[in-house]
Amino acid sequence: MGDKNTEAIARNEHWAQLTPEQQLADLDSRLGKDIGAKKQRAKIQSKIINPQVEVQRESKAKKRGKNK
Repeated sequence: MGDKNTEAIARNEHWAQLTPEQQLADLDSRLGKDIGAKKQRAKIQSKIINPQVEVQRESKAKKRGKNK
C-alpha cells in the first residue's frame, strides 16, 4: 500500500509542476483531444483565461496564515 501512496505523491508533484497549457496537453495525449475529464479541463482553462485569480487566491491564503 505504501508503494501506491509514494507513486501517487510523485504523480501529483509532477502534475503540480506543469503549466496549465502543459496539463491540457498531457490530458489530450492520455485521453484524446477534448475527450473526458470535462471538469478538470474547465478548471485548467479558467486558469489559462484568468491567471490573476490564482495569484490573488494564493496571496489571500498567505495573509490568512493558512500556508504555514
